[in-house]
Amino acid sequence: MERSKDFPDSFYRVTVKGLCVRDGKVLLMLEPKARSGKWEMPGGGLDFGEDIKIGFKRELEEEMGLKVTKISQAPVYVWTHKFKERRGLDWYYSLVLAYRVEFESLDFKETEECEDLSFFSKEELSKIELAGQTKELPGLFNPEDFKEPF
Repeated sequence: MERSKDFPDSFYRVTVKGLCVRDGKVLLMLEPKARSGKWEMPGGGLDFGEDIKIGFKRELEEEMGLKVTKISQAPVYVWTHKFKERRGLDWYYSLVLAYRVEFESLDFKETEECEDLSFFSKEELSKIELAGQTKELPGLFNPEDFKEPF
């Protein structure tokens, strides 16, 4: 097991991501080139002690200016992602909790974190450039998981 000088062995940064799925396709946001220029799942890191759903709504509104109308009771997918040389650290792990989400509308506002939105099929996910934590999504995403309304 790799050990860190920066934090305890049990430390994970918790990230909450959104799975807005329509017609078997998942919504992703395009990060501006200044960030990565790649497609990313909407959402972000929780602040220490923050309620999951409150933090999730805050992140989505900050990133895209979208109002959340519905969040699943539990995450649909959960995975870990290792970041290297980020936030002034050699490395750290992020625990990603991906919840199903719906928005009032998709009339987003462009921000320093989001310049576009688009829906992608499972097949299309493997053909686009994905940012950081979203790289694991193509191996997990199954449109069948979203057939039932929530």
